[in-house]
Formats: sequence, structure tokens, C-alpha cells
Amino acid sequence: MHLRLRHCLLLLISLPTFAQKVEDNLHFTSSKQQKIAVYKGTIIINGNKTFKFATDDIVYKSKRNRLVEDGGNVFLFLEVNRSPAKNILYVFGINNSVADSLMAAVASDIKDFDHDEILEFGGSELTQAYPSADSMYYVSSKFYEFKKGRIVVDEAYTEKIDRKVNGVYIPNATSNTVIRKPKGRP
Repeated sequence: MHLRLRHCLLLLISLPTFAQKVEDNLHFTSSKQQKIAVYKGTIIINGNKTFKFATDDIVYKSKRNRLVEDGGNVFLFLEVNRSPAKNILYVFGINNSVADSLMAAVASDIKDFDHDEILEFGGSELTQAYPSADSMYYVSSKFYEFKKGRIVVDEAYTEKIDRKVNGVYIPNATSNTVIRKPKGRP
């Protein structure tokens, strides 16, 4: 009898887990009291539908979905699934109840990577292995930071990471640039 009761209790406890619906909405409020919602691929600001994604590939449960305010400007970050490639962050400027698409970057956390007290985000795409043992594809990265209410390329941090990963820095390199493999790299 106790075993049956225990099974029934376990079943009752686990049923809500199976019945959870897929999360398909986000809600934010800016310091300017702008009400921002993202629902089924549509960005809604103060009740106005202002942007619609062609497909709803937003990763709603991502901690990277957030508002960042800098220099009086409001930026909305949404992580979008690009499987099998790395996910991407779409960045929108929020102004006068309009979401203006500003850019897309490789999805990453938004934090002070280089300890200069300025938030950064970005990274590099996945690359395939090069068929020669002594060479590799150059893995270029691109990092951005906030400066006086704008988003700009963080050239210094991008160069630092490219040198660390590739052993060399090549400005404006493409993903099919082949370089000699740095010493100590498998």
C-alpha cells in the first residue's frame, strides 16, 4: 500500500514537469520605462509591433537575452539559434518605441572580458580543420564594446584574442585564410 501511494505521489509531482509549455516570450523594462516584449519572434515596444523575425529561432531561455543601457541609449540583445554554426546575438537599438536592428555578432556573454571596466561581446565562428598538418585556417574573431552610447569594434581585444588563438594577427582576414600553425598548437 505504501509503495503504491509513493508511486502516485511521484507521478503527481512529475506531471507538471511534462506539461510545461515551451517558453516563447520575454519581457523587459528600460530605465526610460519602455515596455519591451518579445513574443513568438516579434518585438513589441509599448504595445507597438516594431520588428518581426522571418523565423522564430530565438533562444528564449538564454541568459544572453537582455537589455543593456549605455550613454542614454537602450540596446536589446537576443540570442538566435544557427545550428550547426554558433548561435548569433542580434542587437537592436530601442528608441521612440521602435526596435532598430543594429548588428549581429557571434553569441557570447556580455561582460568585461579584458578588465577595462567596459562591457564587451563577440567571438569567432567555428572553422574546419585544414588538411595539412603544418597549416590551419586563420580563426578571426570580432569583439565589440560600448562607448558613449554606441557599440564599436574593440580592436585591441580582438587583436589580443586573434594573436592568442592564431599566433598572429591579420586585420580583415577571412575564414578561408590559411596560415602556418603556431608552435605548440596540435
